[in-house]
Amino acid sequence: MFLRIRAATMAMAVATAGAVVIVAAPASASVSQGYVAGSGTWTDDWNDEGPISASTRSYNNVVAMWQKILVADGYLAASGVDCRFGAVTTAATKRWQSNRGLVSDGVVGPRTLARAATRLSRYEGDNWFYYDGLGSNVIYFGRLPDGRWDMSLGPDLEWKPLAYTSATFSICS
Repeated sequence: MFLRIRAATMAMAVATAGAVVIVAAPASASVSQGYVAGSGTWTDDWNDEGPISASTRSYNNVVAMWQKILVADGYLAASGVDCRFGAVTTAATKRWQSNRGLVSDGVVGPRTLARAATRLSRYEGDNWFYYDGLGSNVIYFGRLPDGRWDMSLGPDLEWKPLAYTSATFSICS
């Protein structure tokens, strides 16, 4: 009888501790949401995004965003922005990561995007931002009221959400 009470008490303590751990875990984005997104302050929105790579989510608007960052920093030619994470984007990503002290694996995950986010600044108002690349290379972003990020890209400068599930910029066709 004493052993059953002790076992039940231990099981309850473990379950309670597990519930506390689950509740205390930080909120994080999920690629299954389909978009680069965040809530609360914008400064940590990119810290839990990705991964994208040649073998994981390799054709979408988030890839275009990453390619534009590589262009802004001088690692990729503007003609290389095509929403496809191919060999050229992988090589440019590895150089970008290496030059910033990151693991140079060619995978754009939370650490790589968090490092890129250090170059983001607010631009005129609450929901407009820019990535400050080398020289005068700047990329403009928006953050919609629901926390999803978007950007302007392509010959028509159309604004599209940064989706993991689709490549909708006109340059992606």
